[in-house]
Amino acid sequence: EIDSSPLEFLKGEPRENFVGNHIYGPILQAYGQEEAPTITGMILDESAVDYKELLTNQQYFAAKVQEARAILKKSQQEAAAQAQQQ
Repeated sequence: EIDSSPLEFLKGEPRENFVGNHIYGPILQAYGQEEAPTITGMILDESAVDYKELLTNQQYFAAKVQEARAILKKSQQEAAAQAQQQ
C-alpha cells in the first residue's frame, strides 16, 4: 500500500506526477510499454478519479485501469476500422 499523505499537500501538476509515478509501474507490468503511458494518462486526465482511492484501494485501482484500457481498445478498433474504409 502506498502512503497517500503527500496528496494532502500537493496540488495540480505535482499531485498528478505523484500519482502517476505510483500507478505507472503496476500498469506497465500488466500491459507493457505500448499501452502503459496511455492508460496512465487517461486515468490522470479523468476528473472523476479519486487519487487517494487509486493509491490505497486495489480494487478501485484495478477497476479504473480496466475502464481506461477498454476505452483505449475500443478507440484503437474504431481507428483500425476507419483506416480500412479509406
